[in-house]
Amino acid sequence: MSNENNKGTHGNSEHNDEPFVVDDLGKPTLPDFDTLRELARNNPTGLERLRLALCQKVIDEAPPQSRGRLEGLMFQINARRELAKTDMQATAELSQMMNESLRRMQAMLKDLRTIQSESILLSTRGYLAEENAGNEDGSATVLPFKSKGRRR
Repeated sequence: MSNENNKGTHGNSEHNDEPFVVDDLGKPTLPDFDTLRELARNNPTGLERLRLALCQKVIDEAPPQSRGRLEGLMFQINARRELAKTDMQATAELSQMMNESLRRMQAMLKDLRTIQSESILLSTRGYLAEENAGNEDGSATVLPFKSKGRRR
């Protein structure tokens, strides 16, 4: 049941070496929903092999500096799936793992915004302090605005 955008074939048998759709380079591609549903019903082992192959494809195509982190993440995901007693428990644990990661990223972004705001404030204060350094008596110079024309 592969769609026309996916080249190659998929098999229905657990004995088939490659139960998933491949592209012109022989790399696995994500098949359409109906194919995934068919694999889940009739060939769960093949679906798992597809999951692992697609994950490995993402890791292989990632920048070299990201591969180690992705491999570690894949290890954690696989370990949690293995330790879970049910598929629903695995889903809940992986969802919690993603939410924790999202919360950490949000906290880092918030910290970054705070640092950025403080940096702007401090640099502005430093600039104003330098400008006013020549005015020992605490007075300020008033600059007139030039008008471009009268408004009514």
